Amino acid sequence: MEAGNLHTVAFFGATGGCVLACLVQTLGAGICCSALVRDPAKLQDLLRQRGLFESAAADKLNIVKGSVTDIDAVCQTLIYKGRPVDMIISGVGGKPVFTNPFKPKLDNPTICQDAIRTILAASRKLGARPVLIAISSVGLTTKKRDSPIAMLPLNYWLLREPHADKKIMEEAIFDEMRRSEEDRAIRNYTLVRPSWFSDCPGVGLAKIKAGTEMNPAIGYTISRNDVGLWIFENFVRRPLQLDNPYLGQPVTITS
Repeated sequence: MEAGNLHTVAFFGATGGCVLACLVQTLGAGICCSALVRDPAKLQDLLRQRGLFESAAADKLNIVKGSVTDIDAVCQTLIYKGRPVDMIISGVGGKPVFTNPFKPKLDNPTICQDAIRTILAASRKLGARPVLIAISSVGLTTKKRDSPIAMLPLNYWLLREPHADKKIMEEAIFDEMRRSEEDRAIRNYTLVRPSWFSDCPGVGLAKIKAGTEMNPAIGYTISRNDVGLWIFENFVRRPLQLDNPYLGQPVTITS
């Protein structure tokens, strides 16, 4: 595809590993982006480390300073040069707090649900109806086990609070899609449910496994870089008008 035919993308959680990796790929492809961050200097530094911020790619990025729970800031992020974006990629999440190692908490235990509600409200306000790609987690399905049996105790111990938040986030998206088509704030969605994150460079697209709820891809870990790469290749690079087997459902990915 030529750069002029590519859709515009709004990023939430752009300083986090998965979304940052996707943003880097997107800017490198010459695609126009908007990103909401609390600290623009941090995002600029991260892009500078990757040789992007001071390159021509920087002209394709609109950085908005603010909170993902501020509907005005989110509305601003969902607009690029006067028109609504075509796609939203959200990887907002809380940071773990280990004050009590036997009962880990999050610094903001409702950030995922609060963020997605604000994003949906802002999109409805603008009448934009973009495609929404939200990063969630394995371990939330009620259909088939999507993580190794050996990981279940660790999931229960470490991820109880994050899972509770992400579960409500997912239900908010499901509820949105139950609305009539003309009343929806989004055109379509995908929930990306990665296995446990690793900080390794990544194995590359060809070695990433993906599956549906009824046929999940089961594995132990996946690199944040690989999550961002997979989202870029399967959603951002892919024309929206083409059929996409991953749209409209949760998808597990692992390596």
